[in-house]
Amino acid sequence: MKSAIRNPQSAIETDVIISGAGPVGMSLALALARNGVSVVVLEKLNELSHEARASTIHPPTLEFFDEIGIIEDILANGLRIESLQFWERAARELVADFPYSLIENDTKYPFRFQCPQSTVTRIILKHIEQTDCGKVLFDNEFLSAKQNDTCVKVIANTPEGEVEYCSKYLIGCDGAFSKVREDLGLGFEGKTYEDRFLLVSTDANLGGIFPNMGTVAYIFDPEEWVIVMTLPDTVRLVFRLNPNENADEVKQLENVKTRIANFLQTELTYDIKAVSTYHVHQRITEKFRVGRTILAGDSAHINNPTGGMGMNSGIHDSQMLAKNLVAVLNGESKNLLDEYAEIRKKVAVKMVQATTDENYKNLSASDEEKRLKRNQELREAANDEKKAREYLLKTAMLADRI
Repeated sequence: MKSAIRNPQSAIETDVIISGAGPVGMSLALALARNGVSVVVLEKLNELSHEARASTIHPPTLEFFDEIGIIEDILANGLRIESLQFWERAARELVADFPYSLIENDTKYPFRFQCPQSTVTRIILKHIEQTDCGKVLFDNEFLSAKQNDTCVKVIANTPEGEVEYCSKYLIGCDGAFSKVREDLGLGFEGKTYEDRFLLVSTDANLGGIFPNMGTVAYIFDPEEWVIVMTLPDTVRLVFRLNPNENADEVKQLENVKTRIANFLQTELTYDIKAVSTYHVHQRITEKFRVGRTILAGDSAHINNPTGGMGMNSGIHDSQMLAKNLVAVLNGESKNLLDEYAEIRKKVAVKMVQATTDENYKNLSASDEEKRLKRNQELREAANDEKKAREYLLKTAMLADRI
């Protein structure tokens, strides 16, 4: 594999510049390059991120990966999830099991797939490098941009100094702390959840403790809910942190093991691979498009990660934006870019944020009456094929397809 270009000596003119080489920016770049659009991705790091972040891939995203020609590589590097489960922690009782086979007539990929975004971006990079139109430039940090009626001039910081790039469009895919969004003077209104998440990567095998537990399970508890997600080489345990817990203390190895022991209520031999904590936000910017600059993914909207819709919704932004940008660059109306901005903002607010917020409220419910009602509704849905299918269509983001 040839290496990505680094630190260009002279300015580059291109159709599209993308700031940020995360899964949203990279999938957008490949989709554009596949359609003959010259595209340059600017990434401030000197390589693709290795962070343990999103790993859930829902069916519509797999459909898009098929469309841009990477599906075989993705499926070869992850784990297929056949059902979605909900448990009660104290009783170790399975509340509801939703088999993805119920949506086999709704999608070519009737399953949830677990594959870390760091793996996804590296697969996409390989394919971008095989195109004639796409480039990924590392050590290139977006600083500022100026636009007029015909182009956007972007200044990036590189180890060799500031470099200017010229493009027809600039796309901000540079995450929740987007410098592109900041450069536009746009806000990022919303809320920060009181709870934080503790993410532990381990090789623990929970099968003997929670019999018949699937590879993805949401475990209810009024004090400390847990999410279990199995990946090809690790098991991720996500714990709720109380607001008064100190992040540095909870990440200490002995404290992590004590927390896991309290969860399992039995002795188990395992290794801990990584530990991290993070705050959870729900925010959205007021505009997804300002002239020739467009925002996508976390640069435009972020949501509670419960349900795994963050990375997916951002990639769905890329899918629509790629289609509309290609059309505009081929001479169709620029109104298509406004259409993208309006529709994807509506989806982010009314579908993604609303659903993930509801997911989190269900997961963290502490009132006994609400918990009993939640469990009863889940049981009834799981035992009714029509309701179960409708539930899966919603949680798998198939009901949100435009």
